[in-house]
Amino acid sequence: MTEFLVFAAILVAASLVFVLVPLWRASTPTPDKRRDANITIYHQRYAEIEREVAAGRLSRRDAEIEKDELGARLLDDIDNTPAIAPSAQAARRPWLATLLVLVVLIGGSSAVYWQIGNYQSLAGGDTPSLTAMIGELEQRVAEHPDDMRAQAMLARAHEATGNYAAAAQGYRALNAAMPAPRPPIIAAEAQATLASTDDLQGRAKTLYEQLLELDPQSREALWYLGLAAAERGDTHRAIDYWDRLLAEDLPEEFATMVANRRAELAGEKPTLSND
Repeated sequence: MTEFLVFAAILVAASLVFVLVPLWRASTPTPDKRRDANITIYHQRYAEIEREVAAGRLSRRDAEIEKDELGARLLDDIDNTPAIAPSAQAARRPWLATLLVLVVLIGGSSAVYWQIGNYQSLAGGDTPSLTAMIGELEQRVAEHPDDMRAQAMLARAHEATGNYAAAAQGYRALNAAMPAPRPPIIAAEAQATLASTDDLQGRAKTLYEQLLELDPQSREALWYLGLAAAERGDTHRAIDYWDRLLAEDLPEEFATMVANRRAELAGEKPTLSND
């Protein structure tokens, strides 16, 4: 949880910067913009007077008089406009407001996490372990071999951890213990067996044939048995399996994939996607 605490501290610090910087800036005296504006106006009007003299619209004497008046007004404005604008908060810094923000933000967030957060994980408390759960299930199955629910949970746990060989063995024991074959358990064993061996010609093929006998419309069995037949070079059987599969109501993308594989196998031109 060290990474989490560091990340949380960074977020709190960023929040403090976001709140406190504008607060302290508001209490800092800033230059009065009117002073700069008056000087800018003076230079602009001075240039205009020179242009009027050059154009013959204003005599040099009148121009000098207007320049003197313009300079006098500027001097008066500068004398009456301080460089730094006074602020009601300039005499004191917002220490009280800063302290209040710190208490509310840090204290509040800590209190909320204490109430709804995962305090046990921060305190190093015990958390559920999948490895420990598998060990408990293995012990339960060893002590109660007829507990098929525990066997199914153990097989699924092995599958979740990527131990497909152990999962296949568990599903196989479960299939053997069943009073009658059940398609979902057979399919689960076939999937785990195929994942662990990457072999469509052995136990997995036998299981999918058994599954197809129990469920003649099994999409999974028709697809993998077609792949197995194509792998053996039995093109006619593979096409037969996939024709039966295409007769089912398949999702569009899956149907396109099956149709293309069938077309390739039959030497036909695959169907192009509209995309």
